[in-house]
Amino acid sequence: MTPMFPISPMTPTTRPTRVPPTRRLAQPTSVSRRVFSAGVLSSALAASVAACGGGGNDSAGAPAADPTAPAVRGGTATLMLSLEANGFDPAAVNPTGITYGTRMAAVFDVLVYADQRNGEVRPQLAESLTTPDGGTTWVLRLRPGVLFSDGTTLDADAVRFNWARAADPGVRSPQFRIAKDLRLAVTDPVTLTVSLPAPNPHFDGVVARSLAFVGSPKAIAADPAGFAANPVGAGPFVLASWTRGSQMVFERNPRYWQPERPYLDRLVVRTALDERQQVETVASGGADLLLASAATQAGAARDAGLGVAETVTAGGLLIVFNTTRAPFDDVRARQAFAAALDTSDLVKTVYGRELPGSTGLFPAGTLYAAPDARQPGQDRARAQALLDELATAGKPLRFTFTALNSPASRKTAEYIQSRLLTLKNVQMDIRAVDGPGYQSGVIVNRDFQASLFSVSFTDPEPALSELLRGGGPANLGGWRDAEADRALDEARTAVDAGVRAAAYARVQRIAAEQVPVWTYLDACSATAYRRQITGITMFGDACLLPDRLGRTG
Repeated sequence: MTPMFPISPMTPTTRPTRVPPTRRLAQPTSVSRRVFSAGVLSSALAASVAACGGGGNDSAGAPAADPTAPAVRGGTATLMLSLEANGFDPAAVNPTGITYGTRMAAVFDVLVYADQRNGEVRPQLAESLTTPDGGTTWVLRLRPGVLFSDGTTLDADAVRFNWARAADPGVRSPQFRIAKDLRLAVTDPVTLTVSLPAPNPHFDGVVARSLAFVGSPKAIAADPAGFAANPVGAGPFVLASWTRGSQMVFERNPRYWQPERPYLDRLVVRTALDERQQVETVASGGADLLLASAATQAGAARDAGLGVAETVTAGGLLIVFNTTRAPFDDVRARQAFAAALDTSDLVKTVYGRELPGSTGLFPAGTLYAAPDARQPGQDRARAQALLDELATAGKPLRFTFTALNSPASRKTAEYIQSRLLTLKNVQMDIRAVDGPGYQSGVIVNRDFQASLFSVSFTDPEPALSELLRGGGPANLGGWRDAEADRALDEARTAVDAGVRAAAYARVQRIAAEQVPVWTYLDACSATAYRRQITGITMFGDACLLPDRLGRTG
């Protein structure tokens, strides 16, 4: 779960409930078919454009191209992303976020993935992932004959090796908490049996989000420290070159398990922090597609004549508070911050469009949204009373806000600063950092007081636990609440939809009171593309499956 700055808003939609825990994965489509039919995609796009509220002229400039049209073999596609990746080690990165997910899927492919349209977990390298006993035991069955690009076999023992490595405390993996209590048994060359310490009927979603990438054990063992820069996977591409801070070039993998894929000969990934620059680069032909992470960016892409494929998700762009140190170790400081600000006004000021502000991680009308647990709105009188109370206690609110050195992030920080400084007993400074500085300072070392972050998810498990549970890999602020942890655990193990919804409602009520994070823009994953690009299939936090990408000519 890596940062997306900013991400697009959405209006309420209803998500389907998960099917019972004894289900199999949704069956794979034939490899000769596109994932979406034209009719389904047209309906999905029409709904999501309205839902995501991208603004702009939706019809005047949009291309007539069908992003699921058959691709021709060959060619290059260039993808724009906001942030540089630190490496490709599956045990060392948060894998399915916007920064890493598409790059990782290019090299490693995915065992399974969550379909962003409905949250269903679908197979890719795996043939199936089933539970015979309600979620305590899961059986992962792999496709036979899949090879890593070094010629070794991706078998059950390779998966066991990777997951056991994530469970090694010496590796310091973001997946450690998830992997450490798994008992792994290789039943046969293509079958891995996984025993959980407690039932989790949603463990397939955990695998899709956190354990989907598998590296070559031979390559990892040969050079554990160097694997992140020289990855070996079983994906559709191999990393051919990496110019740090500029671009990565991926070349077609001749050993890929689907002989007719990838359709492209080459995938190039370039980075630019400025969202407007990304749109202009694609519109001018300097790149072919981008992962749009803002409603304004999606709207600008449509205005520029690009196609935009959008998928509604829960989550949002948010402020995370470091609750392990002053001043935000005091709940009153977090409450004062939230009460001082108007999310709708922030969105209008920063993005220049009339867009709804957020009411929390679960927008009203979505599955699991609790109407009585919405994030409190602006109340400047209460904010001032809390600030005065803190000052009387000898703890006036003084802090540094860490922002990315991009126009939208800086403007967000400046807006917050300008509104807070109209109150008494508060002082906010701004520290702008580049992408690597944010990754190391905020994500890795947690060296901040308040900062920007984002999360998007179709199903709350495991994303919400990663964000809010004590010790969760995305719980950057170190917030801990025993009752919230119990509710998250109950939701994770619940089979009954009502029990699960009630548990998530408790989490929302606690978070509304304790304010570990403050969400100001609802989530939406979007891809903007030129008319020649086809095969857009999104997963994770606004990621693409690269094996499907192609060109129509």
